[in-house]
Amino acid sequence: MPRIVDRTARRAEIASAAARVFSERGVANTAVSDIVKAAGIAQGTFYLYFETKDEVILAVVDEMASQMITAIEAAVETAGATAVEKFLGLRDVFTSFDTDPTALELAGFMHLPENRPLHDRMAEHFVPALIPLMESIVRQGVAEGVFNVRDPRAAAWFVLGGLQSAELSGTPAAEMPNAIKAVTGFALRALGYTGVGS
Repeated sequence: MPRIVDRTARRAEIASAAARVFSERGVANTAVSDIVKAAGIAQGTFYLYFETKDEVILAVVDEMASQMITAIEAAVETAGATAVEKFLGLRDVFTSFDTDPTALELAGFMHLPENRPLHDRMAEHFVPALIPLMESIVRQGVAEGVFNVRDPRAAAWFVLGGLQSAELSGTPAAEMPNAIKAVTGFALRALGYTGVGS
């Protein structure tokens, strides 16, 4: 009797193996044969799940974005937390990903100039999901009287744009946690917050 394979689980296993190889060798230096060797599958099996190397790259990027969004949603949706606590929780999620060795390796290959399309693909999923979360924090802060802005959506664009600029300006990965802290401190002040932590 043939073995039943969970296609979603097998696809995720192959993408996970690809992520490991990408972090070790870099995307440009990784061949499909390297991925199948790391996954312990035949080359033909790879093509049952992914048509091209580019397709598995996109699967890796999408998974990274999903994990970050899930962690951020959990931090932002903490019951009873103030707007500032949620804002700082979001900051802490960003800095925790920037200190995780695996995430740093994956971020390293995504920030190479030749891999810019990967970074843009992640941003396409990541930023639109963050805008409403940041906007809700700003609205809450305005309602609590700790933020003073007229347009919470524009404020969300401003904050997230600042965070993205810190990343896109070529800040070394080891310096990103401090850069994120500096940007979020500045953003809190720009939102009108004058308390401790700004």
